[in-house]
Amino acid sequence: MVFGRIMACLGMATGFLSGADEYWAFAPVLDPAAPVVSNSEWAREDLDRFILAGIAKRDSLPTKSAEKRTLVRRAYLDLHGLPPSTGQIKAFLEDKRGDAWEKLIDELLESPRYGERWGRHWLDVARYADTNGMDEDIAHPSAWRYRDYVIDSFNQDKPFDQFIIEQLAGDLLPAKDLAQKRAQTVGLGFLSVGPKMLACDDPDKMRRDIVDEQMDTMGRAFLGMTIGCARCHDHKIDPISIEDYYGLAGIFMSTKTLTKYSVVAEFHEHNLTEESHQKKWQEVRNLEAAQKKKETPKEEKERLGKEIAALKKDLPAPFQVMGVTEYPTQNVKVHLRGDYLTLGDEVPRGVPSAWTAGKKIVMPGKQSGRLELARWIASTENPLTSRVIVNRLWRWHFGRGIVPTPDNFGGLGEQPTHPELLDHLARKFVASGWSVKAMHRLMMNSATYRQSAQADLALLEYDPENKLFARWQRRRVEAEVIRDSILLKSKRLDSTMGGSMLVVQPSKYVDRGRLQGHSLVPRRTVYLPVYRSSGYDGQKAFDTADPAVSDGNRRSSTVAGQALYLMNSELIHESSRALADVVISTRGSEGVRDRTAWLIEHLLGREATEKELLQGEEFVSGYGEKKEAWAAFIRVLFSSNEFLYVE
Repeated sequence: MVFGRIMACLGMATGFLSGADEYWAFAPVLDPAAPVVSNSEWAREDLDRFILAGIAKRDSLPTKSAEKRTLVRRAYLDLHGLPPSTGQIKAFLEDKRGDAWEKLIDELLESPRYGERWGRHWLDVARYADTNGMDEDIAHPSAWRYRDYVIDSFNQDKPFDQFIIEQLAGDLLPAKDLAQKRAQTVGLGFLSVGPKMLACDDPDKMRRDIVDEQMDTMGRAFLGMTIGCARCHDHKIDPISIEDYYGLAGIFMSTKTLTKYSVVAEFHEHNLTEESHQKKWQEVRNLEAAQKKKETPKEEKERLGKEIAALKKDLPAPFQVMGVTEYPTQNVKVHLRGDYLTLGDEVPRGVPSAWTAGKKIVMPGKQSGRLELARWIASTENPLTSRVIVNRLWRWHFGRGIVPTPDNFGGLGEQPTHPELLDHLARKFVASGWSVKAMHRLMMNSATYRQSAQADLALLEYDPENKLFARWQRRRVEAEVIRDSILLKSKRLDSTMGGSMLVVQPSKYVDRGRLQGHSLVPRRTVYLPVYRSSGYDGQKAFDTADPAVSDGNRRSSTVAGQALYLMNSELIHESSRALADVVISTRGSEGVRDRTAWLIEHLLGREATEKELLQGEEFVSGYGEKKEAWAAFIRVLFSSNEFLYVE
């Protein structure tokens, strides 16, 4: 067997589920009992006991709880990606109820701002973009519907198993009406929005490359597995043979992504426009075609123009959904060394048996098998998916995953620091009905989450990477949070949700598109079009995710370009001047000291110290022009670590 050869080459036993550390992720999810700990009064949730047990083994103690003022800012930045207002901070500080923290979390989870923040996390994993990138950086005019679907799914707390199935096979689910059909089909953008070589003059190679990219993204996103390594040979590390790869490939080769696989290729879109509106749009297209004919007289063109305008009046835009659909079903032969011109034996469509503990997932005769694959991935029998998603949630909350490589649970990934805790959380997640919001409550209500970043020096030296989770990991907020926070605090943020900001002319298949209006349009960053071939300066400077690949573990760098951006960018200068206008117009009767105090509390969420008040007075007084003085002082605060970091 090929599998046996893999194990032999690696010096491992063929029965990888028998305990080999390399394949821990494929073992069934256990239900470990919470450890008995001596400092049990510290624990608020069972998960704390797992953390505390690990800390105790190192003869250490957890860090004390953070102050309420620190916690409220942490919660807002974590769940909304926006800092709290002075009033919101004050309300929490004055709330003396025993469950004030739990109430705050519930309130934040109910806000639509939550979906914008946590939807962006998933868009990193889904390698979302509004243009294709690569050779033909054409626009994806309807990709925004997938982005809005993700945001809405988080806001609705859509069960994560349903979320998976819709993204892989939403078009194959039964729907009672058009509204449900739309809601389920939009998620298919997950398979379509990835980068594709669209000007390839070899249609067979193009199609197989697209399948490879889709499989690799699916594997990393849901299973933490690098499937693409088995395209040319048996996976050298993980239990995926070349036959397994082409069994999966058959499912995606039976799936259509493009309407034509030739130069320049066109993406398939589902037309889910209401039938009556479809007829009117067909009339519009017919009239527009007649209007464009050279032989059409000028008077007739004008008449047709008026008729077109009348038809378009109050006519909703077509409801186009970028997503895959079914293709004639086929099995695929093994491509020896990955070359589709050198074929081996045919492999039936299916899911690798190593993933299913030997259980065979039956593929339908007249469908691709995407729905069966999606249902297995979202199954409680699959030990990978629940572990992978709770680890992602933990990483996004705590800055480091229990498995530090959230996109790779395979042999080249890192081992979990707290394997029993990972299984405990995976069990809790499934038991909650795959509720992401339930996991937020569980993690954020814990004593582990509420720890201070002000840790003992000995602990910092012993555990600089915070593998024990014995303190809060201070970290810089992401690029989107920096931009959105600056806009919010300068009173410029437009909170309008959803919709497209990409203008595509004249043809979606040849135009890269452009941002509607000025590049500094003050919408939340999640709504700005994402260009694969380029990006916005501020986003690139602060380590935004690369939309060419699935990325659930953003890096965080500290480089000179960040300071230069915070000093010189148009965003900073416009925002600082706007906030300076607010200070001057609304606090005109106050002196420099009081205005300084207000700005520090407004931007940093705390009262100013006496030293800061003196420094602020001296700084502002040193300028000749009043507005520019305040704008300069505001730029200093925007650039401070206290504004840019979450404690």
